[in-house]
Amino acid sequence: MQTQYIGITQEIETFGKLELKESILRTDTLILEYELEDLKIELYKKTALIVEKISTFNDLLEILEQKKLNLEMLADYYEKSVSVTEGFKTSVELYKKIFSVEDTILDIKDKLESAKGEFKYLTNEDFDSVQKANITQDFFKEDIKKSPKYRIFEIKTKRLELQSKLEERQKYSNIKLNVSYNNRQNFDDYLSFSTSFALPIYGSEDAKVKKAKYLSVENLKKESDFFQNRVMIFDNSYKKVEYLRKRVENLNTIIERYAKLNEYDKSNIINRITLDKNIQNENLLLDLKVQKLKYKLDITTVLLELFYITKESI
Repeated sequence: MQTQYIGITQEIETFGKLELKESILRTDTLILEYELEDLKIELYKKTALIVEKISTFNDLLEILEQKKLNLEMLADYYEKSVSVTEGFKTSVELYKKIFSVEDTILDIKDKLESAKGEFKYLTNEDFDSVQKANITQDFFKEDIKKSPKYRIFEIKTKRLELQSKLEERQKYSNIKLNVSYNNRQNFDDYLSFSTSFALPIYGSEDAKVKKAKYLSVENLKKESDFFQNRVMIFDNSYKKVEYLRKRVENLNTIIERYAKLNEYDKSNIINRITLDKNIQNENLLLDLKVQKLKYKLDITTVLLELFYITKESI
């Protein structure tokens, strides 16, 4: 007697395991979405900072070129207007200062080209007259928990909790349903139904449950540590911005006074002494403007960091 049959086996998830697996897949998708959003915000921060640096470097070069021109004018005056000995000594000192300014100019130009190269690397575009980011909004500490980076920790914790529940339910085997159609020679055909399930190895399953629970607790600790670290960055950044803004305000007052003094001195140049004093005042004014540019770049750097750790999306 020869028997032929066609059979189908279907495994049926029990105790809600299928729903848990679907929930885990949804959390995996969410994590990927938040990771992408975090990358977008970080890229915006980096690009905006590079644009600010390029603008600052261009302004610095203008100031330094003017400072160099002032020193060259004074050196030329000394060479032509005073005794050879006195003029030579003074000219040597002035050219040393000019040399130092030229070194700074070369350094700034290198940084400028490097920043433009980095901008092209990040955006795949040549730097033209890109508008600077206007980061003027207020920042709130509670918004740290809205940032993609923090949300990833939250979702990972949720995923590990789901994984722990799944491992717990994996102790209970799925049911396999077998259906077959049998054809026998010289006998009637018949359908066969059967069910089966595997016997769990509780030692192995218990170990998996413990591991999942441990990873969940560990991630909760990482989440808490991450938040505390971001709070510390937030507080320090806020204090730094306030300090730097006050420095800029004070610097603006000093610059305004020196500018008025310089205008007065310019109108009273009668000899080399007043010319020397005027050039010193003007270069000091330029040095103050350089410091102001550095303060403003520092402020933007800190604001962009606050933007990154509190921004929900771009």
